[in-house]
Amino acid sequence: MDAVDVLVVGAGPTGLSLAVELARRGVAFRVVDAGPGPSVHSKALVIQPRTLEVFSTMGVVDEILRRSQPVFAVEPREHGKSLGRISFADDTLDGPFSRPVMLRQAHTEAVLLEHLAGRGVTVQRRTELVGLEQDAQGVTAIMATGEQVRARYLVGCDGSHSRVRQALGLTFEGSTYENDFIQVDCKVRWPLEEATGVGFLRQDGVMACLPLGQGVYRFIRIRQQRPADAPDEPRLSEFQEVLDEELGQGVAELFDVEWIIRFRLHERMVDRYRVGRAFVAGDAAHIHTPAGGQGMNTGIQDVFNLAWKLELVLADKAGDALLDSYHLERHPVAADVLRATDFLFRNALAGTNSVVRTLRSHVLPMVLGSKFVTSRAARMVSQLEVNVRKSPIVEDARFFPSGPHAGDRAPDAKFVGVDGKEHSVFAHLRGKGHVLFAHHVRTDQLRALTALMDGVGDVVVADEGDELLERYHLGDGPATWVVRPDGYIGHRQNGGELDGVKRWLEKALDRATT
Repeated sequence: MDAVDVLVVGAGPTGLSLAVELARRGVAFRVVDAGPGPSVHSKALVIQPRTLEVFSTMGVVDEILRRSQPVFAVEPREHGKSLGRISFADDTLDGPFSRPVMLRQAHTEAVLLEHLAGRGVTVQRRTELVGLEQDAQGVTAIMATGEQVRARYLVGCDGSHSRVRQALGLTFEGSTYENDFIQVDCKVRWPLEEATGVGFLRQDGVMACLPLGQGVYRFIRIRQQRPADAPDEPRLSEFQEVLDEELGQGVAELFDVEWIIRFRLHERMVDRYRVGRAFVAGDAAHIHTPAGGQGMNTGIQDVFNLAWKLELVLADKAGDALLDSYHLERHPVAADVLRATDFLFRNALAGTNSVVRTLRSHVLPMVLGSKFVTSRAARMVSQLEVNVRKSPIVEDARFFPSGPHAGDRAPDAKFVGVDGKEHSVFAHLRGKGHVLFAHHVRTDQLRALTALMDGVGDVVVADEGDELLERYHLGDGPATWVVRPDGYIGHRQNGGELDGVKRWLEKALDRATT
């Protein structure tokens, strides 16, 4: 058997994102998928600002943005009236991407596949995993075709019915929602703004309307119960009747159906993300409602967390314990997402809480009238506030009263380097390794820091910059902070001592430094 470093099982958005990132890092890998070809239908839609940052680092964001529909606001409506808006204005979010975008999953996959093709990578289709065996050196994957693939590590990105998860014996506990879910992608003629997502809140549930561009919308109708006379195949009239009741007869018209389905929703999650040399990610690890558009984004960020760790371990630049941090960091994130989406679904969307149904028309206008609340909601949905502060491999060596902490996403900021030119934090995060930023350090300290980071990252010296001092709350004295390859702050300290950086690096990478 010809061995590879990493076998990626599953070629949806999560698996393809992992493949793109492994290719960028020069890791030898192979991608297999049980299906005959890429997705035909558009399951996931929303790409959040944090995932756009990830795609920017991967080198695919320009094509994603070119094909997608930006969302400028989300507006709940009830009884024909707007209850307020959550706006994604240019200054709402900190970072280069101010708002989520809508892109059919099939098109997202197409962008990733085209990028991989440009690197000479193709997906091996009609290749279903039926079993796997592990030993101290790697994993042997057994395919339905009889082929066996040997890899040092295996990552299951093979969806909610994951064969990898089953082969590893992982639990997938949770529940199934008993509501009735129907969905249609079609064109609409109506007077509402095209770049705004709309939610019609009703006594029997909700109908969400999401813009896909060029007059096409996705309509998702959620009812507390399936009507007794409802056919297995939903009818366009079931969506049209909501628009007629909410906007008025003849005000809106649905036509040119692209896809119409009835489906079920579940909330489930694995107990572990790692078993030996095998991992799970995306829907293979967690599934939940589409409330807030979090699912696909969480999966893509799973593998963005894992890829750089695999590269360092495969290159013998880090010890095996670094891979344990994948579960320790991403499992809590998925658990938080599951709790949040379940709460939002049951209390705001599904219409099962009679108290909420009674109060929301009075409470929502007040809540959404607060810029603080809407800005906070936009940041949470965008996933910019996801953090790994409780990870064992992040550390604030000294107390900072404010500003970003170790484990937070590193904010962007402009500064003047020692070369006298203007730089930005994000511009230095597009590489593959860690980046150590140093502020007001001596020449001898800089030499020591450069030697310390040799082989795992770069050193950038910030000389001056009001924006940098404001965003990072550095003070006037010397300070250093290390941003990990996934954009999170790994270590942060003030003062000129280097021992703290050295100790953290040894702990985080599970290796001795020189």
